[in-house]
Amino acid sequence: MSSSARPSHPKVGITEVARHAGVSPGTVSNVLNRPERVASATRRRVEAAIAELDYVRNSSGSSLRSGRSSSVGLLVLDVTNPFFTGVSRGVEDEAATQGLAVVLLNSAEARDRQRRNIRLLAEQRAAGAVVMPVDDDLSDLLWLRRQGTAWVALDRGDVGEDVGCSVSVDNLAGGLIAGRHLIGLGHEQVTFLAGPFSIEQVRQRHEGLRTAFEEAGMDPEEAVRVVERPLLNPEQGEQAVDAVLAGGPRQRPSAVLCANDQLALGLMKGLGRRGLRVPDDLSVMGYDDVDFADLIHPGLTTVAQPKYRLGRAAMRLLNSELDHPEHHVHERILFTPELVVRGSTAVHRTG
Repeated sequence: MSSSARPSHPKVGITEVARHAGVSPGTVSNVLNRPERVASATRRRVEAAIAELDYVRNSSGSSLRSGRSSSVGLLVLDVTNPFFTGVSRGVEDEAATQGLAVVLLNSAEARDRQRRNIRLLAEQRAAGAVVMPVDDDLSDLLWLRRQGTAWVALDRGDVGEDVGCSVSVDNLAGGLIAGRHLIGLGHEQVTFLAGPFSIEQVRQRHEGLRTAFEEAGMDPEEAVRVVERPLLNPEQGEQAVDAVLAGGPRQRPSAVLCANDQLALGLMKGLGRRGLRVPDDLSVMGYDDVDFADLIHPGLTTVAQPKYRLGRAAMRLLNSELDHPEHHVHERILFTPELVVRGSTAVHRTG
C-alpha cells in the first residue's frame, strides 16, 4: 500500500453509537426514527455521538424491516424537457418536508419504458410514486397499487377519484386561451403542431383550439389543420417545417400553435433556416412556458402551466396517502393555465 493511501475503518453501527453515548441500541433507534419518544438531554447525547463517530444510518436495513423505503419515484415523459425541471423541484421540496428522497425516472414517452420503471419502483419497495402516464391505459398504475405502492397521476385530469389522486392543468382551457389569442390577432388559418394524440394533453389542447374557432363562428375543420409528430421535442419541431409549409405561400397557415414549447423551439429554428421570420412571416405559439421561452428572440408567446405548484401539489397528495392510508380520500386538483404574450405572435397582415 502506498504511503498516501488512507487506511479503511470499520463501519460504525448502532451498537457503537449506543456504547459511545452510554445508552441502549433501542434508544439510538428511537432517536433516528421516533425522536419525540426520547428525552431531550438523551437525544442530544445520542446526536452528538452520531456526529462524532460519523455514523451513517442503513436505510436499506430499515426499509427491509418496515417494508417501505424512504424514497419516492418521479416518472416523467421526457427527462430532457425543461417543463419537468420545475415540476421536479416542486416534488422534491414537498418530499423533503417528510424526509423523503426523490428518484427521477424517464419513460421517454414509451409504454415499455414506463412498465419497466414502475416494476422497478415496486421491486425497490418505493414509498410511493408521482407518475405522468404515457397514454390513457392506466393498467401499469393499477398494477402498482395492487403491489401496495401508492401513487399520484401527474398532468392527467381523467383519473377517477375511485382509482387514485391526480393533479393536472385544464388543457381544454389552455387550448381555448391560445385559440382566442390567435383569432384576436386575425389568424383564420392555424396549424396545430401536435405530438401523439394518444397523449391526453395533446388531444385536449387541440380540442380547446377547435372550440375557440367554433366560438368565433368559424368552421374548425377548415380553420385548423393538424401536423402530428411522434415525439414532443425540438428535433421533431424542426423536422415538421416541410409539413407546416406544405402547399406553398398561398396554402400555408398564418400561425402555428405547438403542443409544447419544445416543438415551438424546433419549429422556429427550422423556419429561420428557410429564411422565414417569426412573426413577420408566420406567428408561432408554444405551450408550457419553460425557462427558455423568454430567452430566445423573439420571445415565445405561450400558455403557462404552474410547473412548481403542480409538482408540490402532487407530492402533497402522495404524502397524505402515505401518512394516513386508512383515512385518505383520493382527490383531483385542477389548475388553470395563463396566456403569456411575447414577440412570436403578431397581427396577421393580408396581401
